[in-house]
Amino acid sequence: MENHKLLIMIVLLVLLFSGCAASKKEVKIAGNVKTVGNKVSVNGTSTLEKNSEIKVELKDIESDAVLEEAIVKVNADRTYSANFSRENRDEEQKLVVTFKPEEQPADIQKIYGPKGENIGDGSPGLVKEGEFARIQMFDFIYKVEKGSVGQRTFLLDTFNNLSENSSGGE
Repeated sequence: MENHKLLIMIVLLVLLFSGCAASKKEVKIAGNVKTVGNKVSVNGTSTLEKNSEIKVELKDIESDAVLEEAIVKVNADRTYSANFSRENRDEEQKLVVTFKPEEQPADIQKIYGPKGENIGDGSPGLVKEGEFARIQMFDFIYKVEKGSVGQRTFLLDTFNNLSENSSGGE
């Protein structure tokens, strides 16, 4: 009889811990970035639930000031898109795409946790600040030079400032 009680306790503990582990969800946000003239568009996919909100910001590289911003919702097919007109196209900028669970509607917070605690640790672009977790993806937006046809790039989980990487020599 004692063995049955011990076995039942072990099974209950395994179920409890496997339930906790299963509540973490890997979040992926991907996006294709296209610029033509002063237009910047991001079209992407994610593993986020429908109606999750993604913030898309065009920022000045030097000051990190927000030049353009949009909050877009994830569609039922898990896609999203945002479009901007940028005023100063002779400067390089950065595009930041962010999912912040603490800024989500209540039904989305139930899935990912109000502080992002249910976002899986292996999620690309995972950023933890104190008790909060978010997903953040980036792209470098090139300046438009005469004769340029624009750019076609994609979001990365780190920001590479290409201006800082060019040294002009070896």
